[in-house]
Amino acid sequence: MKLKTVLIDDEEKIREVLAIKIKKHCPCVEVISKVGNVPDAYQVITEQKPDLIFLDIQMPGESGFDLLSKFEKIEFQIIFATGYNEYALDALKVSAVDYLLKPIRNSDLVEAVAKAMERVSTREKLKDYELLKHNLNNIGSQKTRVAIPNSGSYQFVEVEKIIRCEGWQRYTKIHLTDGKVIVSSYNIGVYKDMLISYGFYACHKSHLINQTHIVKYDSDNTVLLSDNSSVPVSRRKKEEFFEKFVKNI
Repeated sequence: MKLKTVLIDDEEKIREVLAIKIKKHCPCVEVISKVGNVPDAYQVITEQKPDLIFLDIQMPGESGFDLLSKFEKIEFQIIFATGYNEYALDALKVSAVDYLLKPIRNSDLVEAVAKAMERVSTREKLKDYELLKHNLNNIGSQKTRVAIPNSGSYQFVEVEKIIRCEGWQRYTKIHLTDGKVIVSSYNIGVYKDMLISYGFYACHKSHLINQTHIVKYDSDNTVLLSDNSSVPVSRRKKEEFFEKFVKNI
């Protein structure tokens, strides 16, 4: 089985380089079209019904998200292509969608295509783009919903309901305001990358705390949070924590 694929990027050179990389490293992918704008992309997708698209986010005129909004139902897999400074990168991180950072590394490309192949073969359709749309409208806000992988599925939780994340072996315990704890298959480093932009602080290598839930800082270098839990502040973070949260109170 080959994935019929469309490449959508306003830069011709990037389209050509990506096509070469795909041909060399992803034999399961057949590039059926390469287009540089949203109107052409919409026409190609409607007529050729690809299994997968590689979608640039920022393009002249309409964006990649504008393209998706034209479809009442998305029947294809999507791998977003984005730069390090894209405004939407934070939203992509928390929304359980695949994205590749430009310049695209071969190993990342192969991994993303493998995920897409698995979803297509199991007939799993992308159903979480409403989540992405919501998060795009709430970038930097704790109203953002984060997708937490748990036991083969995702749980979607508003950031403001997460009190803290605790590294536990290779997993992460997500402590919520209702007292529930979700054990995620992602390590805590992934959540640090996801949540720092949403008001979280890594006070310790194994602890990530929501700043809005800080209640008290004790002289023994522990932080009391709104669920009455105490979390340590590492010695190397002590001065930074004091400057950031205590000094100006």
